[in-house]
Amino acid sequence: MKYALVDGVRQEATSKLLGACIGCGSPMIAKCGTKKLHHWAHKGRLECDHWWEPETEWHRNWKNQFPKDWQEVRHVAENGEVHIADVKTPKGEALEFQYSALHPDELAAREAFYGAQMTWIASGTRLKRDAEAFRRAVFSAAPDFIAELRAWRMPIAKAPAIVQRWAGSRCRVFLDLGDLDFSALRLSVNYGLLWHVIYNPGSVSFMPILKDAVIGHYLSGKQLLGFESHSAENQRQLLALEAQLARRGRRRFRF
Repeated sequence: MKYALVDGVRQEATSKLLGACIGCGSPMIAKCGTKKLHHWAHKGRLECDHWWEPETEWHRNWKNQFPKDWQEVRHVAENGEVHIADVKTPKGEALEFQYSALHPDELAAREAFYGAQMTWIASGTRLKRDAEAFRRAVFSAAPDFIAELRAWRMPIAKAPAIVQRWAGSRCRVFLDLGDLDFSALRLSVNYGLLWHVIYNPGSVSFMPILKDAVIGHYLSGKQLLGFESHSAENQRQLLALEAQLARRGRRRFRF
């Protein structure tokens, strides 16, 4: 864990520091070696939250996008079950950053625990084949003309493995593919994207969203903006063509 309570105050791990677990109050010791991120660990083999996974630099980078008080927040269900959310906003929205593979049973349990306000941000960089397979899928998918923002759609049966692994989710899912190059899609930006994966009956849509826009949405409630939809782009191009033809017609009429 990134934080523990030291004399009742949340603190990051520092060499030789002792603290108490945010979740269960048990003693924690600071692990400050050179090979792993500095973190807190329970003494002995105790682990109060079995959903917790070893943190990577990817986890920390995502957590650090949000205020310290929002990070690693103790969440208690009505039945007394306790877990620690990676990030929990003042509005009660839980953000879970998932790097490793997740069993479907745990996926369902975590969504039931945090409720509809939960959002997944899942890494697509753990396995190289996942990122490349996702890119190929987007390039081969058909434009989604129904979506309000720019998106591509394909049958779920043809979707790459990383997309199918999240098909059981009932919450919002964003895939983080790092700086994978999507310049062939001719978006206004090529990097710093997340992909909102939207599951429909029999199909799935891939919607690119700016990473900064997602962070801003949860920080301050800004609208979650993506890119101009295929339908809107077609309409805009049609209007521009009509205007161009009209101008040409007026020029011919003068002669």
